[in-house]
Amino acid sequence: MKKFTIHIILVLLITNYSNAQFSISGVITYQGSPVPGVRMTLFNTDTTYFEEERSSGSGAYQFGNVPAGTYTIGVAKLNYAYVDSVKLVNSNVSNFNIFLSPETEKGNWDIIVQSPEALGGTDLGVLMPDGTIYYCHNTTDPFFFDPTTNDTIAAPGSNNIQGCVGPVLLGDGKVWFFGGTLQEIYGPGTRQTKTYDQLSGAWQLKNNMLDYRWYPTVSPLPDGKVLIVGGGGLNNPIRVKTSEIYNTATGISTAVDTIAIGNEVSPIIPLLTGKTLMTHRPPQLFDPATNQWNLAADFVQSNRMSNGDHSDHELVMMPNGNVVAIGYKNFNSILGTFVEMYNPVSNTWALKSSIAPVRSRAKAVLLPDKKILVAGGYKEDAANNTPVNQWNYMKRADLYNVATDTWRQADEMNYFREYHAIVTLVPDGRVIVVGGEGAPGNEPSQSIIEAYSPPYLYRGVRPEISNLNNTTFARGNTLSFQVSKTDSVTSVQLMSTAVNTHFMNSGNNRFLELNYSQANGTITTNLPIDSLTMPPGYYMLFVMVDDIPSIARMVKINPGCMLTPVITGDSNVCTNGIATYTAPVYNNAVYNWTVTGGNILTGQGTNQITVSWNNGITGVVSLVVQE
Repeated sequence: MKKFTIHIILVLLITNYSNAQFSISGVITYQGSPVPGVRMTLFNTDTTYFEEERSSGSGAYQFGNVPAGTYTIGVAKLNYAYVDSVKLVNSNVSNFNIFLSPETEKGNWDIIVQSPEALGGTDLGVLMPDGTIYYCHNTTDPFFFDPTTNDTIAAPGSNNIQGCVGPVLLGDGKVWFFGGTLQEIYGPGTRQTKTYDQLSGAWQLKNNMLDYRWYPTVSPLPDGKVLIVGGGGLNNPIRVKTSEIYNTATGISTAVDTIAIGNEVSPIIPLLTGKTLMTHRPPQLFDPATNQWNLAADFVQSNRMSNGDHSDHELVMMPNGNVVAIGYKNFNSILGTFVEMYNPVSNTWALKSSIAPVRSRAKAVLLPDKKILVAGGYKEDAANNTPVNQWNYMKRADLYNVATDTWRQADEMNYFREYHAIVTLVPDGRVIVVGGEGAPGNEPSQSIIEAYSPPYLYRGVRPEISNLNNTTFARGNTLSFQVSKTDSVTSVQLMSTAVNTHFMNSGNNRFLELNYSQANGTITTNLPIDSLTMPPGYYMLFVMVDDIPSIARMVKINPGCMLTPVITGDSNVCTNGIATYTAPVYNNAVYNWTVTGGNILTGQGTNQITVSWNNGITGVVSLVVQE
């Protein structure tokens, strides 16, 4: 009986212990001062238990009602090193204080896999709608890299060579190839245009361009057409100065204004102002409203690249619409700075800070935390001791914080890479790099794919997106989803996919921070309505907690209605979305609006209506005014 009684008591003690609830509390400080707003996370090994708190104005935090067990306490604050600590909780824990230090994490480059093709002189990379990267050399030997499996996948090639092309990924999901050359190595330009459809694996020839173009500069326009500029003509390497707008829906191309100096694969950005900035030889602006090119303000460090060769820099557009040019090749004894910033509103350039060594032709990619990864490049400062290969290219990588105009050295790449390297941000937040391991302009003996994990991937539990209400949206639609592993979302953003070759990213170059509401773990946001802010195409949807991104979800934005005035008796053809149409004001007039393919929400009988378009339907707005 005695033994039986003791056994019962032990069971009761264990049961009571397992149901106990405890608290953990403490203060977060840096150099003796409290740190408010720190993200505090408490989780078990598989994160089936997860709690999040923020430190108070006095730096204090507390987790309550914590079951007994072993947990990791994570501590994350912008610009401070991430701290975590494993703690066995079997009683109340007080004065569990954390001392922060400045962030020093450099991230990490990992060798992933050998590329099935050696990528050098004519390569390109496209982030596809399914999150894979499409790599291509001359259209006969493409392949995919899948970041989810870290492996390559074969892709059907074209029957004929077309290298040195200008690539674009459009809303139809197809990769368009403009111009280039129809022989293995360089050669005269071609007018040929063709597409690759990932879903069917089919290649298709399209109507030719107007001019012959070896490595044209290309950029999508807000209306879905493509601006095509320069390139080497039939007498390549002589560059042509012509430009044209190619309508992919009709296959009809229209000649527009000429540029100042012939160019090829120039850095180019469709600005939020509606104009397109092209910066190689010299900075110029294209206005789709007039189809004219005009000189933009010149760089502070002007007269660069006077020999007419490839550009010395790449362009990155920030969320506020300013454009950062990274890279500078001097043609005198002055090293200068390799960062300048363009303000489209004031049409001015300003010098920004550099980190040694000054470099040209580095690769630059914008990250979800708004920092820019700058990788590789040609070392311009001979006195600097950064290692280079026989062609003077580096493994060096740095992180540029545009908001603070400050730099921090990152982990270096595993390979020296010249300017033909393709650098791509993928939905899991890593940056994938391949190509350019050999002599500039030539295919190396082999190419190795490596991946950079930025510091934000070492900052604890990431937020998670689930139950996205759709993957295809029109401008003006409502986007909603559930978020877990955080109670304190700080940003919801869309980043457009990249299409890279040489110095040109011929994607939309958009980084959109969305207004949103959050209730019971559901995030709701209304997408922008105008085509300048959000051109049609494919985007990565990220949720941020401070500088920590979720894994992104891929979404497609269909064309919405252009916000153009409607005049008497005129019609506008639109697709999807919500738009407002305004007619001139006439005294004592009766406004009779007719809408097919959509519904008038407000304004019938007045000079202004708001229309909601049916998903996937092409509609017409017409107006008759009776005075």
